Amino acid sequence: MHKRIASILLALLMALTALTACGGGSGSGSDVTAAGSDVAETVTEPVVTADPTRIPPDFKVNFDGQVYKIFNGYSKETKYISRDIYPEEITGESLNDSMIERCTATEEKLGCVIEVTDGDLGRIKSNVAAGDDFAHVTYVDLSNIMNMVVSGYCLDFYDMPNIELSKVWWDRNAEAKLSFQGQLYYTFNDSIFTHMDNCRAVYFNKQLVNDLGLGNLYEKVEDGTWTMAEMFRCGVAAVADLDGNGVWNNQDRYGTLMWGVTGIGEMLLTGCDSEIMLQGDDGNPYFYCFTERFAEIYEKVLDFIKKDHNYFTSDVNAFMNGKSLFFGAALNSTGPMRAMETDFGILPAPKYTEDQEKYWNVSPNAHAMMLPVTITDTEFAGTVMEELAYQSSISLLPAYFDIMLKGKSARDEESEAMLDLIHDSISYIIKIIGVKFSDSIYSEMSKGNYAISSFLASKQESVELELQNVLDQFAGG
Repeated sequence: MHKRIASILLALLMALTALTACGGGSGSGSDVTAAGSDVAETVTEPVVTADPTRIPPDFKVNFDGQVYKIFNGYSKETKYISRDIYPEEITGESLNDSMIERCTATEEKLGCVIEVTDGDLGRIKSNVAAGDDFAHVTYVDLSNIMNMVVSGYCLDFYDMPNIELSKVWWDRNAEAKLSFQGQLYYTFNDSIFTHMDNCRAVYFNKQLVNDLGLGNLYEKVEDGTWTMAEMFRCGVAAVADLDGNGVWNNQDRYGTLMWGVTGIGEMLLTGCDSEIMLQGDDGNPYFYCFTERFAEIYEKVLDFIKKDHNYFTSDVNAFMNGKSLFFGAALNSTGPMRAMETDFGILPAPKYTEDQEKYWNVSPNAHAMMLPVTITDTEFAGTVMEELAYQSSISLLPAYFDIMLKGKSARDEESEAMLDLIHDSISYIIKIIGVKFSDSIYSEMSKGNYAISSFLASKQESVELELQNVLDQFAGG
């Protein structure tokens, strides 16, 4: 059972225990008199309080068939395991049926009707521009959503009634990473899994790990020793000129494969808690890339990519054919890997040092939830959104983990624990000034430019001014 679901059920049991302890009889304790004694001994039963972040919503309302409108802005994407939100029929396939189950459970509880319209970014823009109350929620990819925000197309999630962002079915990491100026215009909860599908992780060839005597990689994650240096050490041990011709190409074996330098750069920098932009203590984003620590870690990432034939640009098929020990990829890559003859496992992106507080796994371009500014009934929208997120946490999320990933793909219980860890440590790139600047950094990485500090110094003034202009636009809410 997925740990979130177990926790929610435990919370309900604890709440029931607390009510039982406080109700019935006389008072909160029990008076027990020992036989043959004139003295009454008072035994006080402990009162257990349920974790409030796990208590299900308790809406007492019937909307009499009111329609909750979802505009599916990722319906044409191919990078997700499923593009459905409310499938048309039961098929016996767990993920499909769980999407139906969470929708029907919400409809039955609240007396509403959920309708889904498929479309694209252009239709979202045109509908909002026309003032059309076309949706209560829609989904926009992280590369385009800030354009919607600065254009005034989005409502602030903090202003949406009847949702509780502190509940476990909302992604607290998304709130921390994507909010600014005390405002949150897009985020994620358990009613969608685009952020999981898009999340980068590290796959490894279990047979190669055994053949090379590299030890238990899962234990390295658990004891905190899974670092970028350790991943590099293991990767170099796997490097081999398989055809013996001294020419390194796609016929040889490498430590790590991934689709490109930007992909592996994002994965490793995020894993090392050294993103181009981070949130400051004041809740606003700032450019972390202008710090000495970023330059230091950038150089280590460049070493990982350039030294000892550790890294090679390639795809999932090469990994499946044994051409590397590790493969950095989005979690939706597990689907093709079902055909892989050799067993594989899944790990989070490595930390920078063993004393780093936690692991981080980047989800750079998922489709996030956005509230169109044209919503006319926010009370209704918030109520259905909260209930749908909760119902998804107890039906859709387990199906995604246990069937689509764990049961069919990950092939071992240890990888199940890794997926839980990854789910709870997703990091998001706030593209508040677009991607031109970040793309230029990865371009320098691809060129092998170790003098990144000089390059960044030439850009600092202009991008910081650009950032401040955006923050000023939203100052004061």
